[in-house]
Amino acid sequence: MKDQTGSGGTNQSPRNESIPPDLYEVRITSTRETIDKLMREFELDVGCRPHPEANPDGTGTILVYASEERIRQLRAAGYDVKQGQNVSALGRERQAEVGKGDRFEGGRVVPRGLGEKRGRGKERKELS
Repeated sequence: MKDQTGSGGTNQSPRNESIPPDLYEVRITSTRETIDKLMREFELDVGCRPHPEANPDGTGTILVYASEERIRQLRAAGYDVKQGQNVSALGRERQAEVGKGDRFEGGRVVPRGLGEKRGRGKERKELS
């Protein structure tokens, strides 16, 4: 059975999807006008939203996440690009820190902490 979504296939099952290229932290420095042009020209991953940093010389630097291919395209277009760390590799390393298994042992271990039991407040209000 195929995974059918309304997203044009972007939510494909792991068996059918290809592995995306690694992304790198990239800082692009330019004038405000050129950064505006850059954002219109290229599809860039800027996280939640662009966060340009003002530089003393009047230029700005924007942080984006890009593949090596996109970095080559940006450099070929004449942008001042500084490639940083491989954030995909960092993410894979950090996944090793995530625990394995069911720490609640299928409901036999009571969760601890400041969590919220959903639905309980509604029941109590209805009984009052």
